Amino acid sequence: MKLPPMNALRAFEAVSRLGSVSKAAEELCVSQGAVSQQLRNLEDHLGREMFIRAPNSFTLSEEGEAFAVVVQQSLGEIGFAAREVARTKTQRKLTISTGPSFAAKWLMPNLARFYESFPDVTVAIDKSLKLVTFQNDGIDGAIRFSDSEDGFDGLDSVLLFHTQIFAVASPAYIAEHGKLESLAEPGKHRLIDEYYNTKEVRALRTRWQDVVSGHQIDPEVHLEVFPDHDQTLNAALLGRGIALIPSYLMEEEIESRKIDYANPEPIPAPFNCYFVSPANARPNKALISFRDWLIDALKKFSV
Repeated sequence: MKLPPMNALRAFEAVSRLGSVSKAAEELCVSQGAVSQQLRNLEDHLGREMFIRAPNSFTLSEEGEAFAVVVQQSLGEIGFAAREVARTKTQRKLTISTGPSFAAKWLMPNLARFYESFPDVTVAIDKSLKLVTFQNDGIDGAIRFSDSEDGFDGLDSVLLFHTQIFAVASPAYIAEHGKLESLAEPGKHRLIDEYYNTKEVRALRTRWQDVVSGHQIDPEVHLEVFPDHDQTLNAALLGRGIALIPSYLMEEEIESRKIDYANPEPIPAPFNCYFVSPANARPNKALISFRDWLIDALKKFSV
């Protein structure tokens, strides 16, 4: 058997759901007579009466009730699928590459704010520090840290913020040992440092030895070393000592008072944050919107 006419199914679905020909006619923006005619067309097509008609009543028959369940569900699923197709057509997707620490500590927690202003843009995050070519890697833009403005040959780069670093420790550590009176003279404080084993990443960190002018730190007495920002911050949270942490990686911890400034003086970092995208590419309004949002949202982290 051929499928019933769509207009007849729509009329039947509306009447069975609303329980009234007049209400169905109002919803479908047609006359009551037109709805009644479509119901007759459906019954003629099926060879069955879907309604029990009486002078003062109009109700679904037993077969009509069973058929209504299927029709309502099917048309509901078609309507949902149609809305999804329309939404996907208007939705714009970006794939942004950034390092795992920045993605986890700042970008992902703050994306909801971006969606408030740009609900039609979806951002997928590629959490990697690998080289981005913007040719066959599916990446639209990247957030990168560099010690040179000239480090992005052949690409468009926009400065997002000048990185600043602070000496921080847990409230428990500060309560027991006091704050750091001078960054240049840490005294007997326990210090937490980090170590990277590649030349490129090593340039993007600030060590205590870079801050303590004219003094050698005895690592066996005063220094504990961890391999990355995440573990260094965690050590500070656990009260192991005072760590040097970029402000953009500890926003939540500072606000929730899980960690505190051991010294309020900011330390300018030897690296800054940039938004990088392919040069001479076709204008991408979604990418430009995301870049401009980043510039505004991250400016508070500049020295």
